[in-house]
Amino acid sequence: MPEHRVDPNVPMEGVAGVVKGLMQEGKVLHWGLSEASAGSICRAHSVCPLSAVQSEYAIWWREPETKIFPTLQELGIGFVPYCPLGRAFLTGTIDESSRFPKGDRPYNLPQFQPEALKHNMPLVYLVKKWAKRKGVTPAQFALIWMLSRKPWIAPIPGTTNPDHLDDFLGAASVRLTP
Repeated sequence: MPEHRVDPNVPMEGVAGVVKGLMQEGKVLHWGLSEASAGSICRAHSVCPLSAVQSEYAIWWREPETKIFPTLQELGIGFVPYCPLGRAFLTGTIDESSRFPKGDRPYNLPQFQPEALKHNMPLVYLVKKWAKRKGVTPAQFALIWMLSRKPWIAPIPGTTNPDHLDDFLGAASVRLTP
């Protein structure tokens, strides 16, 4: 059972206590937090052990590595990154000329505004270059990179297209070497 967002007005220890009670009743088997700070993770885990923490993480957004990863490693908690493909940015299908219609999710996201796209394209070119060297697609390379970071990372790339899912699954059989 995930707590999707941490409510700053509700003590984390109280939430963890309620979940612990539900676990003791057999109503919940595992629980996790989404977008939680290292402090919130520690406080929750001290009351009721967490199974996983979810947060955004990708080659272009690595912030969890500095504070969250050390906490997860120390406590033995798994990490479930969402948007591991940067909302399709790291698939190589978006370039600096891409524009998104009003109503599309990327339309309002700062990283998809023209200036940001232009600024971030060197990373896409690098992903494409390394993908080509490995003989994989850019999406597969981005997932391979993530899977090679830590053994307790289980990314969740979202898609509504079965062909994309097949592409993503292809990353499971490829390894990165130093």
